[in-house]
Amino acid sequence: MMFSLYLDRNSILHSLDPRVKIIGTAVFTTIGLMVKDPIYSPLIFVVTVIGLRILGKIEIKEQLKVLKPLIPVFVLTFISWPIIIDPWERGVLIGIAYTFRLMGITIMAFGLMMTTKQRDLIRGFTKLGLPYEIGLAVLIALRYVPTIYALAQNVMDAQKSRGLELEKGNFLERAKKMTAVIIPLLVLTIRTAHELAIAMESRAFGASRKRTYLVELKMKPIDYVALAIILGVALLYLGTRLLL
Repeated sequence: MMFSLYLDRNSILHSLDPRVKIIGTAVFTTIGLMVKDPIYSPLIFVVTVIGLRILGKIEIKEQLKVLKPLIPVFVLTFISWPIIIDPWERGVLIGIAYTFRLMGITIMAFGLMMTTKQRDLIRGFTKLGLPYEIGLAVLIALRYVPTIYALAQNVMDAQKSRGLELEKGNFLERAKKMTAVIIPLLVLTIRTAHELAIAMESRAFGASRKRTYLVELKMKPIDYVALAIILGVALLYLGTRLLL
């Protein structure tokens, strides 16, 4: 069972060619990786969230919902820097920069999947020259995070209905109780991967090296405008970075 992040909306981002969105995500992700400032990193995250809200008509709470499974990763990223950097005040600033940078990159990737259908996204990868198998593997890997989170929530709800109190007790007691969640989750994860493999084999995945596609992608005027804006922002950033 794989959960889809796609949200069907009538928006500018939804109407764009998937190739444009893939290129835009790659460009803005690269810019996000290059920014290490504790002020600009949160700014990029906020601008990304607002951009998805305005251009993609995706509510902010819907965006934050997909980030929820990764909260432990964000928290660990933040608290680790003050510990390893001296003085700790500088570590806090670095932690803020790297945490928001990670959050920004993550929401960009999820935003791509929330505004693009799976078949269109894979087709976009293949039209850009990426082999179909690699494009499918990348998409499955990105979709596995919300899938595992949803499975974990189902297992926790099932265990709570049987009387398991996961929230009570000290840290060690709660960690011990989590074994009742982790073991079934591992079983469900392996089963999901197995069912996915069976589904792919039943559809003769990889039987023919030459694939045919039901829908062909065609660039529209708005796609060329969006691509020009993306490249313009990239050149502006690179020019500003070289001058400074």
